Amino acid sequence: MLQPGQPGEPDATLTGSAAAPTVTPTARPADARFLQDMIVHHAQALVMVRAVLPELTDAEVKGIASRIGDEQEPEIDAMARWLEGRGQSVPPEATNPNLTDHGTHSMPGMASEADLARLAAATGPEADRLFLALMIRHHEGAITMVEEHLAKATDARIEETAADISVTQTKQIAQMKGMLDRLS
Repeated sequence: MLQPGQPGEPDATLTGSAAAPTVTPTARPADARFLQDMIVHHAQALVMVRAVLPELTDAEVKGIASRIGDEQEPEIDAMARWLEGRGQSVPPEATNPNLTDHGTHSMPGMASEADLARLAAATGPEADRLFLALMIRHHEGAITMVEEHLAKATDARIEETAADISVTQTKQIAQMKGMLDRLS
């Protein structure tokens, strides 16, 4: 690339990063914190799904549980990549959802350790109902987190991610409430 020199001076030839400087994207603290928290929140959903999926007996409940796991794992990966690309810390749950004491988090909708133990021990229709009740509460908590973040979001991509989470989980809450009513 040629860079014009000052009047009376020769032009300079630029190569490499001098010709096309690379800019490391930055992250606003609120956006990074939202993704870090949402990774941990999603990780608990994966723990819940994996703990109970083999015990679910209702085909619809099994289907939505499987779908939740299938959706949230790639979302965790995408959030982790965004954080890494901006030099932000990534929670260890991004690579192993079981790496934390999930009952110690104060995020909305998080199940307690006792809830998780009950879910892991549940079988048959009880497992179906308990999974639905806990996941409804868990999804409602995620929507609360999204609403709180959208008031201060600064990155358009994070705003899109938050909105997608809200739309998907609002729909799933309605579906799970219908299932729970049918099974009660």
